[in-house]
Amino acid sequence: MTEPLSPPRAAPEPAGDAALEEGLAAFAARDVDGAHAAFERAFRRDSRAPRAMSWYGVTLVLVERNSNLGVSLCDQAVRASGPDPELLLNLARVHLALNQRDRSVRAIARGLELWPRDVRLLAAREALGTRSDPVLPFLSRKNPLNRTLGKLRHRWRRRRAPVYEVSPVALGSPAEAPEAP
Repeated sequence: MTEPLSPPRAAPEPAGDAALEEGLAAFAARDVDGAHAAFERAFRRDSRAPRAMSWYGVTLVLVERNSNLGVSLCDQAVRASGPDPELLLNLARVHLALNQRDRSVRAIARGLELWPRDVRLLAAREALGTRSDPVLPFLSRKNPLNRTLGKLRHRWRRRRAPVYEVSPVALGSPAEAPEAP
């Protein structure tokens, strides 16, 4: 007697996509713990999906403080799918969370080379800022006069510029316009 055939397997459920969207909504609402749980579900469903891998890596660093695995997952995601603005921004977020500002700036610059008009990357670069030339270019940066004048210039510019939150969660979010009184 033959055994009954098992029903054919259905195509993979879009539950991974639903979990990813849920995580993105939670991350946008700054619920990092909720986002971490959702991204973990999406990553477990499809561990080869670059977006799920990258977002899970970001929340691993932010929530569990697992820097080795988080950076590794973000790097693998960029390598697996090729450079993508979202994945490069996530790589910048991870490096910013680990106080590796130079690597964060490099990831954003790499993204802006390929997508110079991407709003998220432009907002991230604006939030991180760029290093200005010395006030007196004929003196070294370490000269006490250049340092003092540079601090004064920085304070003056900061008063006139919009205020950005420089955190891994806020990185890449366009600055909100201040409300009129």
